[in-house]
Amino acid sequence: MKWSLLRNRNFVLFLVRESFSLSGTIFLNISLALYSLALTGSATLFASILSLGIIPHLVLGPLAGVVVDRMNKRTLILLLESGKGICLFSFFLFSQMAPVESGWIYFCVLFFATCDVFASPAYVTILPTIVNADELSDANALDTTVVETVRVLAPFLGTVVYSYYGLSTVFLVHAVLCTVSALVTSRMAIAIPPKTGVSSTILQDMKMGFQFFTKDRRILSLVANGVLTHLFLFPFVLLGFPFLIKQVFNGSDLDFGMVESLQTAGSLCSIAGVVFLQKRYRLSINIGIGIIGMLVFVFPLLLLADSGFSSFLMQHPTLMVLYFGTVSFLLFFAFGTYGVFFRTFYQQTIGVAMLGRFVSVMGMLFAMGRFAGFHLYGRIFDASPLLHAILLLGMGMILKLLMHIPFLVDEKKRRQCDKAENSRSL
Repeated sequence: MKWSLLRNRNFVLFLVRESFSLSGTIFLNISLALYSLALTGSATLFASILSLGIIPHLVLGPLAGVVVDRMNKRTLILLLESGKGICLFSFFLFSQMAPVESGWIYFCVLFFATCDVFASPAYVTILPTIVNADELSDANALDTTVVETVRVLAPFLGTVVYSYYGLSTVFLVHAVLCTVSALVTSRMAIAIPPKTGVSSTILQDMKMGFQFFTKDRRILSLVANGVLTHLFLFPFVLLGFPFLIKQVFNGSDLDFGMVESLQTAGSLCSIAGVVFLQKRYRLSINIGIGIIGMLVFVFPLLLLADSGFSSFLMQHPTLMVLYFGTVSFLLFFAFGTYGVFFRTFYQQTIGVAMLGRFVSVMGMLFAMGRFAGFHLYGRIFDASPLLHAILLLGMGMILKLLMHIPFLVDEKKRRQCDKAENSRSL
């Protein structure tokens, strides 16, 4: 890992901005999840609230990429962070006068999801403009280290603030963090990619965002793999874990917060896996290793299908937290390793000028996967044995592994062609 990247002022500001913004987002997300679950008590209804946050990605996804590629990234992020800060401070003031009802939650989820539709591709496109192409793996690894450190601390701190001071205080804390994030962003110098010299309409630009998926089979395989992650793994964790801990095993808010922290500790420790693998194997192989790891670490969840084991966990809350925390740690250790190589590949493959469009379309496809996954798992957790949900997750991980095969095959063909061209040139 190139620690010398920390001498890059823009990269350091990039990490600081993201840390403040992410901390506030985690505080709010975990608080809204606990508040919504307390309001509904149903996995299906909880899934419906989570699904609201996906609608902006489905409706605005392709357009967001065009906006990101056409706008100054710093200006866009400043507008988004400032807007979120103003909205959050307004929520705080209103919540002092009246209880936070379900309508507020719906609006909050939709508003922040809309901001995220534009912020996510803007964030991804900034990194290749502030570090060199050969530094992207190390920059992503350092970025992940900082991000996951925040993720380890923020869930537990967020549940403490929510449990002791309520949702209105969470609004105020997030508003302050958004303000600090905006101030840090204003200090960044972000290079503007050169224009292609070819004028195009917004519809043409949106169409170009989809063309990457037909031009390069590796990209198609990679994105399809990501869709499966958002269809099977993320809904199980985002919906299933809070539902199981709170509703099935009668855990507390702090129990859930500790599990969330252990989950992100796994992602943080995955940096060691990245450092170990990146010097030994090709990028395509390393992505596959991460997928295999996720598949292997799903198996401990099968223990929940045994009624004796579940009863044991109910009687021992500390062991219940340790069990869910350990499984979360292992799953996200594998996912974190996979994610760094996943991002590095498309950042190296897609040109900076087109990266926003690609990322927004990819985000829209991922959102479609999460939307289907939330509703699927919501019904299964409410009406079917737990084993069904676990088997579905295992099947999804196997499909991810199979979906990586076309990527490996195409990558091998490209290497052979490159080797043959090099031989002819000699």
